[in-house]
Amino acid sequence: MRAPIAALALAFVACAAVGHAAEPRLVDVTIAVVADSLVSLSDVTLARALGLFGLAPSDGPVTDADVERYLEGQLAVREATQLDLDVPDPEVEGAWQAAGGPALARRMEAIGLDPAWARRLIEADLRARRLFDVRVRAFVFVTDADVDEALGPGPHEEAVRAQTRARLEKEAAARALAEWREEARDRIRIRRIQDARGPWPPPFSLGGP
Repeated sequence: MRAPIAALALAFVACAAVGHAAEPRLVDVTIAVVADSLVSLSDVTLARALGLFGLAPSDGPVTDADVERYLEGQLAVREATQLDLDVPDPEVEGAWQAAGGPALARRMEAIGLDPAWARRLIEADLRARRLFDVRVRAFVFVTDADVDEALGPGPHEEAVRAQTRARLEKEAAARALAEWREEARDRIRIRRIQDARGPWPPPFSLGGP
């Protein structure tokens, strides 16, 4: 399998000539394998453009940090699928419309991309979020005693207690998520392609609305 993947990881084509000159342009690369599924630079680029899997939307170079965040999202998607965590169609449709709906579809079609690809990624992101709710958020408990210990002696206003509770819940969720990620990586193999390291210029841009 290594030879075909290596070939995919070096996929270049010549861009259209500008005047009398032409230069090579990176079209896409295979950057990782999650279990038995290939992950391409375009997958990460589209997910980032849509702000999925915790990625911040950007048209800048795709970094290794972007790739790692996307791969962690794919771990969550795979486990959500194994647990049969479904996302209702109206929720998927609402997320699709929030991402741009028909306007997004037109922008994708204008650059030769299938809008169904974005819709699938949006649904996958919702599955990953559902897994977070089921495996992490549902087991985060912060007691009054925890809040008292964090604040220390003395009276404290309810607003301060509420803020402290929210902070402790966020910290506890982050710890639980980190533990889940480590455990998931032990169960699901992720392999980065040796020669595919960023940053990369994105193979496409969705542009504005």
